Amino acid sequence: MTVTMNTDDESCELFSRMIGVITEDDLAELKTKSIAVVGLGDVGVNHAETLARMGVGGIYLADIDGEYLDKNDPLGCGREWRESAKQLEQRLLMINPSVRIQVFNNTSFEALFDCVDLVCDAMDYVAIDLRSRMYSIARNQGLDVVISSPVGFGASLHIFTPQGMSFDTFFSLQADDSFEEKMSKFGSGLTPSHLYLGYQEAADIDFTHQKSGALGSSCLLASTLTGYSCLMQLLSKQSFKAAPFCYQIDLFASKFEELCLPDGVAGLDLEVDRF
Repeated sequence: MTVTMNTDDESCELFSRMIGVITEDDLAELKTKSIAVVGLGDVGVNHAETLARMGVGGIYLADIDGEYLDKNDPLGCGREWRESAKQLEQRLLMINPSVRIQVFNNTSFEALFDCVDLVCDAMDYVAIDLRSRMYSIARNQGLDVVISSPVGFGASLHIFTPQGMSFDTFFSLQADDSFEEKMSKFGSGLTPSHLYLGYQEAADIDFTHQKSGALGSSCLLASTLTGYSCLMQLLSKQSFKAAPFCYQIDLFASKFEELCLPDGVAGLDLEVDRF
């Protein structure tokens, strides 16, 4: 495990423009909080940078199994996860020299979650089994998890809390499901509105190579939703509702929708060919 800390206190100057949108007390509270960003692909890197720019005091970076799960390489440093984490670490310190950063590699979810107040899911889209295990452990340890995924020209948002519907229940995941069945359910639950169907016939998911298509701007939009949601979750001012509620925005379709799925994905009429 690599640990980097810088105690220079420049918060008042760095985040002065946030005052008025949130209070000085809110900003002071954010400085004491820590978030785990699990996954360091395009989405995870953007999430981490957004959270650093919003005054979150501690950012813990992790690809738990030691592999570079995301098939995208946002920092242009090849396939080595550790190099990406090191570059991101340096980048976050340039944004906020006082941010507390810890880099986790080859450690357990339990050890990581002992150190944080909130979990930000930025794992690769197809890491469904690892993701399921992560949500179960977070729930057992009393932690909320925020996930926002880029979809077409938009993004989706889900919040899972220990008191609300679980991840596996919402997505109706069963132990004997095939990989394709799990991914179909996961895709349906992420975007139950299917707002992208106005301009493309199906979500771009390559099961063979385990890759999904997304625009860079949609990754940034997902980070915007994540940043806001994490901020409000940490300050107990959340306006978004936890699962079974979910949200989807699509800029091409000019739509934003809040949906409640009391039965989760099990209550949807799944169309596997959309995925």
